[in-house]
Amino acid sequence: MNVLDELLEYRKAAQAAEGSTAVADALVQDIVHLDELALLSPLLARLADESDRIGWFRDCDYAALALQAACSQGASPQLRKTMMVFALGRARWCASCATAGGEGLARSLHVHELEALARTTFNPSFQRTASPPAELAR
Repeated sequence: MNVLDELLEYRKAAQAAEGSTAVADALVQDIVHLDELALLSPLLARLADESDRIGWFRDCDYAALALQAACSQGASPQLRKTMMVFALGRARWCASCATAGGEGLARSLHVHELEALARTTFNPSFQRTASPPAELAR
């Protein structure tokens, strides 16, 4: 399943649970069109908070998936890279919260997918253990 299909399925799952991804989706769009990187940190923090409210319906974090889907639309290379680093941090955090082996394996698939995308998009030596910048970490 491609990332856009996965995003649509996540939205459906949230709606079925009487939730919504609308606020998170609006924040992602604000992030994608951002011209000033100084404004990025508060938007990412709000996105993280909103994503926490949505839940992990698809064995991944909604913010990580939404940023992955929107990354190519980022206004600048630095913005796109920061979006990917933040998405990776969220995906790793989600995977680390797994309570069972199978759940952890399922969540780690998204981490590996984001790491591979980051290496091919930004740098072949993109570190597998890269963490979000301190100002973006939760």
